[in-house]
Amino acid sequence: MVDIGALNGRAIYIDERGKVLSYKMTSQCASGSGQFLENIARYLGVAVEEIGPLSQSSKDPEKVSSICAVLAETDVINMVSRGIATADILKGIHMSMASRIVKLLKITGIKTGTALLTGGLALDTGLLAAIQEDMIAEKVTVTARSHPDSIYAGAIGAALWGAFRHGKLAELEGAVAA
Repeated sequence: MVDIGALNGRAIYIDERGKVLSYKMTSQCASGSGQFLENIARYLGVAVEEIGPLSQSSKDPEKVSSICAVLAETDVINMVSRGIATADILKGIHMSMASRIVKLLKITGIKTGTALLTGGLALDTGLLAAIQEDMIAEKVTVTARSHPDSIYAGAIGAALWGAFRHGKLAELEGAVAA
C-alpha cells in the first residue's frame, strides 16, 4: 500500500492478513506531498481535478527538483518565466514524485503484486500514470492501483480503530461493574 497524503508519502508492505511487514516514509522535504502539488497548481492557475489529465497530455516533461519543496517551487517559477507549458511542468512534478514513491516501494521490499494508492493523491491520474511509468523503467513488477474510495482510507481506518477501542473500553467497564 502507498499512502500519499498532504504532507508526506508512506509505503506499507502488508501480508494477506493485513500484518505490517515493512514500513517506510518519505524523509525528505514536502515536495512529494499533496500540499506541495496544491500550491503549485494554485500558482499555475489549475484546479486540483485538472492536474492529472493535464499532466497526461504532456509532450515534453520538464525535470523538477526532487530535493525539497522550496527548490522545486523555484524550478516551477523559472519554468513559467521561460514559457514552459503547464502540462509539461505538472508531468515533471509527477515524475519526481513517482520516482520517490517507487524508491519507497523498493526499500520496503514490495517487488511484485499490486500496490493500492491511498490518501489525497490516490485519484490523481497523472501521478498514477507516472508511477506506472517509473515502475517499468525501474523494472519493478508491481501494479499501482487506486479505488474511488481510496482517498477515504485513513478516515475509514481511524473509524474502525475507534470502534475497536470503544468496544474494548465497554468490555472493561462491564467487567469492572460486574
